[in-house]
Parts: sequence; C-alpha cells; structure tokens
Amino acid sequence: MKILLAVAFLLFTIGAGGQTSFYQADLKALKSILEKTPSYKEQIVGNKLTSYNALFENLLSDTVGDSNSFKYFYNLSQLIFPLKDNHLGFYKIADYTKFKTKATIDSFVSSKEFLNYPVWNLNIDSLSAELTHRPDTSVEGIYHYGRFYSIGLFKKSDNEYIGVVVNSDINLWKKGQVAIHLYEYAPNQFKAIYGHPLFKNFILQTNEKYRNQSLVNSYFYGSYSQDIYSKELRNVDHVNLPKNTSKFELKNINDHVQYLLLRSFQRNDATTKESERFYDSIKNLLTAENVILDLRNNEGGAGKEMRKFLKLLKKYSKKGQLIVLINNETLSQAEIFTLKLKGLQNVTTAGQTTKGMLTYGSNYGRRYKLPSAKFEIYPTDMKGKAGLLQYENIGINPDVFLDDKSDWIEQVLKIVAQ
Repeated sequence: MKILLAVAFLLFTIGAGGQTSFYQADLKALKSILEKTPSYKEQIVGNKLTSYNALFENLLSDTVGDSNSFKYFYNLSQLIFPLKDNHLGFYKIADYTKFKTKATIDSFVSSKEFLNYPVWNLNIDSLSAELTHRPDTSVEGIYHYGRFYSIGLFKKSDNEYIGVVVNSDINLWKKGQVAIHLYEYAPNQFKAIYGHPLFKNFILQTNEKYRNQSLVNSYFYGSYSQDIYSKELRNVDHVNLPKNTSKFELKNINDHVQYLLLRSFQRNDATTKESERFYDSIKNLLTAENVILDLRNNEGGAGKEMRKFLKLLKKYSKKGQLIVLINNETLSQAEIFTLKLKGLQNVTTAGQTTKGMLTYGSNYGRRYKLPSAKFEIYPTDMKGKAGLLQYENIGINPDVFLDDKSDWIEQVLKIVAQ
C-alpha cells in the first residue's frame, strides 16, 4: 500500500505542477520500491548505501531524452545493478497490439519508433568478418538467434559489450540495430539489457553468463523461438530438457540404474496434486543400485513440495548411489534442494553450474508500473536465508562437469560404469 501511495503521489505531482519530469519521477518511484525489498535492506548498507545514494543523485541530474530511448532504460536499470537478487524483474512494457498480425508488424516496422531503435553506426560487414575469427573462449563473436538473425558481439570498453545485428532473415531486425548490451561485473558474468526478439521492448537480465559458447540466460518469454543467443547452430540440445517433458517420471534404464525426473516444486492445485500422486506411487520403488535424479530445468517452487522428495532421497542415499543432474535452468528451490542433497552420503552432482537464483523470492507476485506507465518492476518480498547469498549470481557447481556435445544420460551411465 505504501508503494502504491508513493507512486500515486508522484503521478499527482506530475499532473498538478509539471515540475517533475517523468524520468525523475520514474527514478524516484523505482528507488522507493527497491528500498522496501529485503535484498536492498540487507545489501545496501554502510559505504554501499553512500555510493548508492550518490549514484541516484547523478542519475537524477542526467539528461536522457524520451522514455523510448535506451539511455532512459539503462539509467533506471543502474539502480538495480548493485543488488544480488535474481528473482527481481524489470522491463519496458511491450505494446502487444503491434505484433498480432503481419499487417500490424509491417506497420510497426515502418513506424518512427522502429526507425529510431538503437543503431550502432559502423561497417557491419567488416565487423562480421573480424568477429568470425574470435576463439570459443572469447565472449566476442558471432551469435545466432536460431536461424532468424545473427548479431556481432564486440567489446566497447573495459566492461561493456555491444551486440549489433549483422544478418537478419526477418523484418523485425535490421542490420546495425543493437540487440544486446552486456555489462561485465565478473569474468563471463554480466548485467544484460536485451531488446526482446519479437516485441523489441528493453528487458533487464541481471544474471547473464557466457557458457558453452552461449549467453545461457537469453531465453525470452513470448518470443517466436525457444532459442538463446549461441555461437553454434545445433539441431539437438543435450543440456536442456524439451519444453514438453513431463513434470515427474520414474523408469528403469537397466537392471542397475533407475531414472527419476523432478521438474517442479510449484505449489498450485494442479501441480501439487500431480506431485502428491507421483510421490505416493514411487516412495517404495527406489530399489536400484544407482538412481539418476534429473533436476534439469526444474523451475523451483515451495519448500514444502521439495521436502518430501528430500526425505525420500535421504533415505535412499544410505543404501544406493545418487547421481544428480543439474543445469543452468535448475533454479530457486531446486538449487536449495541441490545444496541439501550435496550434504548427503553417496551423492554426486553432474552437469552444469546452476542458475544462481536461489535467494529471496516473491510470495505475492505483485508488479508495479512506474509513473510514466512505460516500465514495470516485479520486486521480491521474501527475506534471504543465511548462507544462500554466496550462491546468488554464481550458482552451484557440479562435482562432475558434462559437455554439451552428447547425451547427458549416456555420459552419466559411463560414470556409473566406472
């Protein structure tokens, strides 16, 4: 309620006196919202608070142009950069009506908004030729968004990378338009601002990473593709489970190995009932010498849903070998689950480092529009748990790293056979 009143007051100020620009009002409202989050209260203290307030004052005095400009969104995002809180979301609100039909898309492509979209003025062909030879270990290079368009990602300054469209087979993206801004705060870790592949609105991704020649968190909800930005065009994804995979499964791979899939700990009517039925059906069936527990793409959820499986696997680990598969899409409560499993005997984790999105969270799922009505924030409201903040952004490393060139189950079976 206090947040809503603060935003309402700012709107009144703009409407009544016109003395506060939308930009300043948006900054003040965003700061007010952030100050009420547990992550801000726990992290922005002492010298960090002094630096944060200085940053705010500098941003407040900046000149940014209209709310469609990249700098406007970037300046707002800078208030979020210092927080380690990856459940928090921030984005420019998309106008979905512009993308409903071919006619509306064609109209958007010819609009002033599209023509004024951020562009980097350089020789695109020369850039593309130069970046083609970057090694796999380099963040720089040519990335593909499926087979729709490609971008050239290059280093602009010590900690900033720019991703410019170098080739496109769709009219929504033109050569020279800027699709990606990366701000490196640790080796191969970034705060990222993306242009949504379909809606072209700016989106803040606070937890981007360069792994396996890809920007592993560049998945976009509501896009026309399930792809991420990657240097390689692959027909088979060995790291992630298909979107249509069932939430729960138990099967025998052979006489010595069982496969257990847990995709969700969400607590809602449908998933909770399915989880309970599944748990009741398997609680006496983990009998093989080895169990492969697949936590890939587990979306997390409620501790109550997680704990019953933890109790079951704790009992199993006293007699059998548990191999836990994790990847970058193992997140939130699934990461907490992974940490608890790693503390048990006869447990080996394998795969890829988890997402690093396990502290804080949202009980209520509230979203707030800033005074300009152009931007929306999804703040967190849950307090962080002691000991978990060290994994935020970084994630949990597996005991055994698996490569992305072949099937992960087959790789694990070779480990079991050793």
